[in-house]
Amino acid sequence: MLGWKDMLGLNDNDFWRGSPILNPAQVERLLPYLFLLALICIALGFRPLLPVDETRYLSVTWEMYLSGQIFVPTMNFAPYLQKPPLLFWLIDLAWGIFGASRVAAMLVIIVASSLVIWLTTRLAKTLFPGRDDIASRIPWLVAGSTVFVIYSTLILFDMLLTVFVLAALLSLLAFARSGNRWHAVLAGLFIGLGVLTKGPVVLIHVGAPILLYPFWRDRQAGLTTPTFLAGAGLAILAALIPVAIWLVPATIQTKGNFVYDLVWNQSAGRVTGNLHNSHGRPFYFYIVLLPIMLMPWIFIPEVRRLKLGARIRGLIDTRSPDLRALRLLSFSFVAVLLVFSAISGKQPHYVVPMLPFATILFGYFMAEIPLAKLRNSAFVLLAIFGIGHAAASATAFKREDLMPLANFIDERKNADWAIAFDYQDEVGFLARLQKPLERTDNPEEWLRSHPVGYVIDKSKDAGISEQIAFRLHVERGYLVVLKSQH
Repeated sequence: MLGWKDMLGLNDNDFWRGSPILNPAQVERLLPYLFLLALICIALGFRPLLPVDETRYLSVTWEMYLSGQIFVPTMNFAPYLQKPPLLFWLIDLAWGIFGASRVAAMLVIIVASSLVIWLTTRLAKTLFPGRDDIASRIPWLVAGSTVFVIYSTLILFDMLLTVFVLAALLSLLAFARSGNRWHAVLAGLFIGLGVLTKGPVVLIHVGAPILLYPFWRDRQAGLTTPTFLAGAGLAILAALIPVAIWLVPATIQTKGNFVYDLVWNQSAGRVTGNLHNSHGRPFYFYIVLLPIMLMPWIFIPEVRRLKLGARIRGLIDTRSPDLRALRLLSFSFVAVLLVFSAISGKQPHYVVPMLPFATILFGYFMAEIPLAKLRNSAFVLLAIFGIGHAAASATAFKREDLMPLANFIDERKNADWAIAFDYQDEVGFLARLQKPLERTDNPEEWLRSHPVGYVIDKSKDAGISEQIAFRLHVERGYLVVLKSQH
C-alpha cells in the first residue's frame, strides 16, 4: 500500500533532507495569490463593512438568502431594481455551503480577484506569445497595483465584472485567429454574465476592442473586418441567453419595472446625471486619477529612467509586430476612458476593468525591470496597507463601523422599528434582520402610535434629548435611535 510520501513522490532521504514539495518556480507563481490572501486578511482583521455599498450589497444578499427569492433582489424587503443578481447569487451559494458571514462572502471576491490575476497573465501571453519576460511580471503588476490592492478587498461588482471582460476578450481573440464561431458564442456567454454582474456597462469595456478591430487585426492570418464583426454580432446574440434566463422571470415578477429601472433609469440616469446619487463629476475626473494606476511602479528608479518616447518611436519605425497588440491595449484603454469621462456619473471603481489593459502595457515596457524590484515594491505597498488599516481601525474606521447599532437593534429585534432617513439597508445584514424597517417622515407621530417602538434617524450633532436611546458617531454626524417618551 502506498504511503503519503510515495504519493507525493518523496523517498525517505528526500524527506529527511527537507526536500520541498514546491520548486522555486512554483513558489514564485503562487506568491501573488498569497499576497492577495494577505490583503484580504488585513481587510477582514481591521476594516468593518463599509457603508453604504458593502453593507447594502450584503443586506440585499441576506434578504435573498432568507427568502429564497432568486430573480428579484430586495432591499429592506422591497424590490431592489438597481443591480442584476449574479454577485448576490454567488455569495448566497457560498453562504449555503459555509453559512452566512462576511468571510464566506469574501470567498467570492478572492476567487474573482485571483481570476483577474490569472486571466490578465493569459491575455499577456496571448498578445505577446513567447515573451516570458512580460508574462512573468504581470501577476505582480496586477496584484501589487494600488487599484487592485484597494478593490480586491471590497465587496463590490467590479472585480467580478473584470473577470468576464477578460474572458470575453480572450474568446474574441481566439475567434479572430481561428474563425471558429464557437469562440464567438463563448465570448457572448461571458458578455451575458457581465451583464448579469453589473448591467449593460460591460458592453463599453468589450465594445471598444471590437469596434477598434481594424486597427489591431492581423492582416496576414486574422479574419477580415466584416467577418470579425459578424462574429461579434453572434456574440451579442449569445449574450442574450444568460440575460434572458434571469430577466424574463424578473420582468414578469416586477411587471416590467426591473427592465425600466435597470436599463433606463440606472444606465441613462448615470449618463445624464439625473439619477439620484449618480455621483456627477467633471469630465477630467478619471484623467486626474490616472497616476494612481502607475503606483507604486513610478517610484522604482529604473522605471523613471525608461525612455518610453524613444522606444515607442523605434517600434513604429521598425513596424514591429508588437504594434498590433499595443494598439489593441492602448486604443481600447483610451476609448473606454473617454466614454466614461463623457458619462456624468463617475466613481473610481467604474474603470477597474481597464486595469488589465494598463497593466499589460506597463508590463511590455517594464520587461527589463528586475522582477525582484516589482515584488519588493508590492510588499512595501502591502506593509503600507497593513499599517494604514491598523491605524484606521482605531480612528477613521470607527465612524464606518455600524456593528454597535446592529447589536442594539438585535437586542430589541422584537420591538417595532422605523427609519426616518434615506435608508440603504445599512444594517440589514449586520443585525440579521428578518423583517423590514418601516419608513416614516414624522418620528414623533410614529412613536406615539408605537409606544414600545424605536426610530433610527440621522443628526448633525449628538443631541441631549432624553428621547435618544442610542447614538453612534458616524462619518457625517450621528445615527440616533429615538424612543417614545410616553
